[in-house]
Amino acid sequence: MTNTTWERLVDHQDLKSIKKFRSMPYLVKNIYASSLEDAKNDGWEFLSKIKNSNKIKIKKDKPQNEVFEDDVWLLFYDLGFTTLNRDRHFIMSYGEANGQTQQIDVFAVDEETIILVECKSAITPKDGIFKKEIEALGLKMQGLKNEALKKFPNRKIKFIFATRNYSITAEDRSRMCNSGITHLDELQINYYSSLAKHLGSSARYQLLGDLFATQTIKGMQNLIPAIRGKMGNHTYYSFSIEPEKLLKIGYVLHRNETNNSGLDEIQTYQRLIKKNRLNSIRKFIEDKGYFANSIIISINTKRALRFDLSEKQIKDSISTLGVLHLPQKYKSAYIIDGQHRLYGYSDSKYASTNSIPVVAFENLDEAEQVKLFMDINENQKSVSKNLRNTLNAHMLWFSPKESEKRDALRLRIAQYLGEKNDSPLYNRIIIGEEQSTPHKCITIESIRIAINVGNFLSKFDKKNILTQHGIFDSGNNDITFNHLYKYLELCLLYIKNNVKTEWEKGSTENGFLVINNGIGGLIRVINDIVNLLIKEKNIDPLNSTPENIAKATYYYLDPVCRFIDSISDEERNDIKTTYGGNGPIHCLRYFQKAIHNERKEFYPEGLTKYWEDHGKEYNQETITMLADIERNVKILIRRKLEDSYSSKWINEIPKPIFTKASQEAVKQEYDTGETCDFWDFITILNCKDIITFGKNWSDHFSESFTLDSEKKKTGGKTAKTDWMNMVDKLQKKAGKANFSVSKTDYLLLKEISARFSSNN
Repeated sequence: MTNTTWERLVDHQDLKSIKKFRSMPYLVKNIYASSLEDAKNDGWEFLSKIKNSNKIKIKKDKPQNEVFEDDVWLLFYDLGFTTLNRDRHFIMSYGEANGQTQQIDVFAVDEETIILVECKSAITPKDGIFKKEIEALGLKMQGLKNEALKKFPNRKIKFIFATRNYSITAEDRSRMCNSGITHLDELQINYYSSLAKHLGSSARYQLLGDLFATQTIKGMQNLIPAIRGKMGNHTYYSFSIEPEKLLKIGYVLHRNETNNSGLDEIQTYQRLIKKNRLNSIRKFIEDKGYFANSIIISINTKRALRFDLSEKQIKDSISTLGVLHLPQKYKSAYIIDGQHRLYGYSDSKYASTNSIPVVAFENLDEAEQVKLFMDINENQKSVSKNLRNTLNAHMLWFSPKESEKRDALRLRIAQYLGEKNDSPLYNRIIIGEEQSTPHKCITIESIRIAINVGNFLSKFDKKNILTQHGIFDSGNNDITFNHLYKYLELCLLYIKNNVKTEWEKGSTENGFLVINNGIGGLIRVINDIVNLLIKEKNIDPLNSTPENIAKATYYYLDPVCRFIDSISDEERNDIKTTYGGNGPIHCLRYFQKAIHNERKEFYPEGLTKYWEDHGKEYNQETITMLADIERNVKILIRRKLEDSYSSKWINEIPKPIFTKASQEAVKQEYDTGETCDFWDFITILNCKDIITFGKNWSDHFSESFTLDSEKKKTGGKTAKTDWMNMVDKLQKKAGKANFSVSKTDYLLLKEISARFSSNN
């Protein structure tokens, strides 16, 4: 005789009322109002009055272990399990003797599986040793299986040991593995819970695929009429199938087992499958809508798919007719394209009655799956570069091209910096299709480029041949990611903690640091510092912890922090308004100079030359020289023309130039009332056209306008007057933001200025 309390199971509509109770964070009960004070002594508090009664409702926070059990129960409810235990008092027999019973925290059943869950939780993180509990459960498992199958026959059974805030020992993990028990911690439970909220009950098959990875789905009708053909070097099948079947065996992502939090997978699911679009497709399906275009999948199996040829074939056709035997295993069909169309059928009554067209490739490897996905989706103009970058952080992780795998690594670092809530750049980076704000204004692309331009990671050519070894690159993306991400996170956190006011500005209040230019500059200078540590301190990034490398880096980041704290308005504006690809580089040079001023051993290549060209020390003198050069050039031209042609010198000026300058002079005289000379409206480029007009160059100007430094130039008058183009460009930039004169241009201007002042 069984002692199992089967009456404490509920199913279908009754589950909704239990869900409401399980979802509440507190316990509720009714008492007489006169007993309230006594109840308060036991931790209860007043909730509400009961109408037309002398009773009241009181509440008390649930114990944390009960909250955890409820969270696990709610997970299986959201995943669409049809039968669950009512409360914590469900008991099962596991032996013949009276009293051989086990209380079950969560008992969940669907049409194919039975799940039994033991829950253990703590208020705060702590080490857990569960040798006794695991061994006791292992001894009872067979009896519990037999009991469950009497009530729910022909189902697969899995035992789960669920924990929250416990660190499980390697010995306990081994014990669970040997007993066939699956361990789920709070991160994995949160992952499946988030997936269920996003995909609906079809997320159940993702969990079952992980729990029963090698087992067959019993009772699944897997024979499908199909056409087999060839596309390139690949075999494919074309057929129609009920969405319910494809939902069972389908999956969207290659799970990255090293990321046990599921953060990346959940966020990538959310980008690949938009919930609002899913909801609109579900409504479309419920309104008897249908889709004519095919879902594209890759069916994965260790051996060739079975395909029974039909007796009747079409003569001379390169395609064949037959019956395809689909694999009866969860997660055996990778959904390459058509995710919304498929998952739109989850929780729909039409999932088992409609059919959808499918093109199924046979055994595409992961690299080919990724390539096909990108070929389909990158050609859609609606997919923004930022979204493609976000998706590539996951999709290119499996690429056969080493350069693309490194690109995925860079992109994932950027993504995690923006999405991990303990990151210094949390919610400051634009991810996917998010909109930029003054606070969230850094692009993934800017971080990708900043990591790429240095030597953090290895670089490869188009033939997959290594061209530069990365100082943090272990050759394994997962290991390299964990190492480099942690190091960059620590360095950026150090900056944040030391310049908090500037860090919080974003692009507001003329903020210059937590924008593309500033963060791009920081990542670049951190790379410079590591290279110095390798050279001067013999630090090996591959064999040192991120924490130790970061501690050594802080010594060189301190001058950067002091520079940020004391930055002048001119320097701030100079960094902020240097646009395009030059912006982060310009910011980098400021940071390099700040470090070098205090740490002389830090002397990156090109630093002196850069500030000679961008330091603005020649600006004021340059502006004066530009004005003097133009004035003296015009005086010289006019004097030589008048001396040669007397009153007819006007004829030696190109008519369009003379006409335009004269009109502007008349307008200016009319507007101001002051007499104007048309020479006032002749530009330096007009002067070039005048001296090269007709025979003017050979007759009057070749000697005067050929600089000593350019006498050896070939190309005639055009080449020898090219310096006038340089003067014109500097005139147009003079006085604007970020105007700076290189040392080379400055020295040339000095020669030009001396030449024409002496001629006058």
